[in-house]
Amino acid sequence: MMKKLLYSLVLVFATVSVFAQVTTSSLSGTIKDAQETLVGASVKAIHTPTGTVYGASTNATGRFSISNLRVGGPYTIEITYLGYSSYKVTDVFLKLGENLTLSPVLEKAGQQLAEVVVTGTKDNVFNSKRTGAATSVSKEQIERMPTLSRSLQDFTRLTPQSNGNSFGGVNNRFNNITIDGAVNNDVFGLASSGTPGGQANTQPISLDAIQEIQVVLAPYDVSLGNFTGGGVNAVTRSGTNNFEGSAYFFGRNQNTIGRNALTNARSTKFMNNQYGFRFGGPIVKDKLFFFVNAELQRVQSPLFNNAGETGSAISLATAQSIAAKALTLGYDVGSFGPQDVQTQNNKVFAKFDWNINPRNQLTLRYNYIDAFDDNMSRSGTSFRFGNNAYRFANKQHNSVLELRTKLNDTFSNNLILGYSIIRDQRKTAGTLFPFIEIKAIDGFSSNIANLGSDRSSVANQLDQDVLELTDNFKINLGNHNITVGTHNEFFKFRNLFINNYNGRWTYNTVADFLSNTPYQVQATYSAIPGNPKPEAKFSAAQLGFYLQDDFEAAKGLKLTAGLRMDLPIFGDKPLRNTAVETSFPGYRTDVTPSSKPLWSPRLGFNWDVTGDRSVQVRGGSGIFTGRVPFVWLSNQYSNSGMLFNQLSRITSVAAPLTFVADPNNQQASLISPIATKEINLVAPGFKVPQVFRNNIAVDFKLPYGINATVEGIYSKTLNNVNYSDINLKASTAVI
Repeated sequence: MMKKLLYSLVLVFATVSVFAQVTTSSLSGTIKDAQETLVGASVKAIHTPTGTVYGASTNATGRFSISNLRVGGPYTIEITYLGYSSYKVTDVFLKLGENLTLSPVLEKAGQQLAEVVVTGTKDNVFNSKRTGAATSVSKEQIERMPTLSRSLQDFTRLTPQSNGNSFGGVNNRFNNITIDGAVNNDVFGLASSGTPGGQANTQPISLDAIQEIQVVLAPYDVSLGNFTGGGVNAVTRSGTNNFEGSAYFFGRNQNTIGRNALTNARSTKFMNNQYGFRFGGPIVKDKLFFFVNAELQRVQSPLFNNAGETGSAISLATAQSIAAKALTLGYDVGSFGPQDVQTQNNKVFAKFDWNINPRNQLTLRYNYIDAFDDNMSRSGTSFRFGNNAYRFANKQHNSVLELRTKLNDTFSNNLILGYSIIRDQRKTAGTLFPFIEIKAIDGFSSNIANLGSDRSSVANQLDQDVLELTDNFKINLGNHNITVGTHNEFFKFRNLFINNYNGRWTYNTVADFLSNTPYQVQATYSAIPGNPKPEAKFSAAQLGFYLQDDFEAAKGLKLTAGLRMDLPIFGDKPLRNTAVETSFPGYRTDVTPSSKPLWSPRLGFNWDVTGDRSVQVRGGSGIFTGRVPFVWLSNQYSNSGMLFNQLSRITSVAAPLTFVADPNNQQASLISPIATKEINLVAPGFKVPQVFRNNIAVDFKLPYGINATVEGIYSKTLNNVNYSDINLKASTAVI
């Protein structure tokens, strides 16, 4: 296992809030008069835009707690008690995951006006729920901040500990991204964005459908998990009692950017347009609401370094001679002059909110994406003919059902069911043909040219089905708020990936290509008779169970203590290859990571030092368990040595290579039925990644309305992924 230390000390002047992977907010406090707490006081929170009413009564200690409130606002909060003047707070806005504390002192009737009305204020920094490092981006910030790509990443970069898609120095594959509390990760781990569809250059959801975004690095709430980097959560907009909507267009082209700073030349013509609309409103006032959003993106950009252009890796005459030779082999190389590449995506989002009754609210939302991205590039040292391109296509269907229930003033529940269908595939340009690489183009040893079907894209498809179940049961016991919950993810994969399926032929020079003198051939082909394209098919799950107590240990000191258990499960075993056991004792191809419980105890605190929230000390310590990107585990199913054979031949005088034009019969290049195999294994005792993360921070209120935060994070990796080539023997001598 790799172990590493990560230290970061961050001085930030910002307004930040807490918690991700949740979809609601909460309200709590203590109601009292000048002398004692009041038992049975009525607390009512009204979500003004939808008329949704939440209520509770104070218990024997004068405390109340209301869970599962809609994010946002404004809210009007009313507190009444027989014989006392009522208390009302207006224009209250609730942040995602926030527990707003409200503890007014009621006056007896007749001592003042019949009703006290207060305009609410929100403080994202100084509140008792905040413990570890976190950043919140509100709807207002999303609407006002500039963004070129209209992506989640344009806003998550506001996190001080972020670097692109990395948080706290951890690879993006170890993040957890959720939308409306449901998984929206690239759990297979291929996209650099960390989101499904990232390889098709699409966002997982339209920015116009998002209400709020949050990033957490060290949340000590045990209901948050499945990451060792950062947790990112976005909640979506909902309809209200008012019909509201907008239509929008965002566009860029060559006229919106400046001239080249060195040559003063204008930009080449390109286009990047996004347009769409959103609309929401009531179906039944105060009862049933809808929100819909549709968005299209169209990008068209030119290729540079085309044949014969200044800076290109190939001259026009050489490109023409290669294209002419390929035609004699029965293949059209495609364009070698100027051409455009495209990126397109279509997004449709729909959401329905139903206030079933005062105790139950139901939300159903659906998100559809259809996208593609043309993969084609040319540089000063590498040239690709037009039909060497491929198109990465992605389709997604994501559905989430959420039921929020208040059983009584003591018990409440939040149930989330999610199901995602994700389909990825690569489509090659032109007719299927072996991949050809020609070196030393125009006499430059570093210049290469590629033609034929892309060797990694001919057999490349991925199907993912993800089922998710989350349930959080909350118990309000006055000073103690107990959470008992479970978060479970079930995965099913079909991965077709055969590198060099169509063959990879290398020529040392253009003259060698023109004279039919290949230097090397590499190919992968099926080892299973009757099945030319074997696939890796497997299922897995990650189950999580947790228990937590959130309580006030002393005046001004709030503690959050909990324990989480994660259990990774692999339902299928790779094929067994006994030859591996003979060659490498102690290793087997049919061994998967162990299904052993992984424990994550956590403790967080928030201390109001002065009693007026002008100085706040907060932090915590705990263990966080992540996932393994399933692409790494999928390799064990594909590369057990039982599905594929590989060949690699270099020409010789005794056995010269002869080019095989049939992309489906590259094994014809073998001299004898001897082939190599690629083997991927999981070491005995392999564990899912875990990190021990500690956080300490002090928040200050400075003059002129400035908030200052000094924050430090210490992380130590407990389990991580380490690759090694066990086929290499240790050195036995020193030179």
